[in-house]
Amino acid sequence: MKKNILILLLLFLLSSCASRKVSLVQHISTLENMKIFSPTPEEKQMIDSLKSEVLASLEKCQRGGGNCIDDIELFEPNYAGFKTGIDNFRKILFEKFKIQANAQKGENRVRVTIGKQNTIEKIDFIRYTDEASKKEIERLFQSKELDNWYSAKVYKYPVKQEFEISIFIEEKR
Repeated sequence: MKKNILILLLLFLLSSCASRKVSLVQHISTLENMKIFSPTPEEKQMIDSLKSEVLASLEKCQRGGGNCIDDIELFEPNYAGFKTGIDNFRKILFEKFKIQANAQKGENRVRVTIGKQNTIEKIDFIRYTDEASKKEIERLFQSKELDNWYSAKVYKYPVKQEFEISIFIEEKR
């Protein structure tokens, strides 16, 4: 009887050691390699024309000694923005990303393009750890919760912008 209990106890201990599950966690990077695309040639021509008019008007005002408003900075590019803030975008990504049971450790890096219509136009995988993680990231970026953007703009014209973001999967410490 003691021998049977000892064998059962030994089998139990060995099976619990063999099936020890590694606990994984994820970390989200900041937005990196941000790039604003140029406006179309037609839009660029309109922007340059408007900018020339603004500069001429400003110079005329300054020569006349009036109280002048310098709004040239409006012609500088403005980055795309997540409607509730980039920090909230990263928070949603972190909370909604589900690590699959068969996930591999490593970096999943994606290039995201925000289009002219205030939406995610496409995502390109630069690298990914495994197919399950890739599918999970695709699912996330197709969700309405993450497709909540303001397009980048040059003057008042929406332009495309891209950025990269990484989701790291690591062992829990």
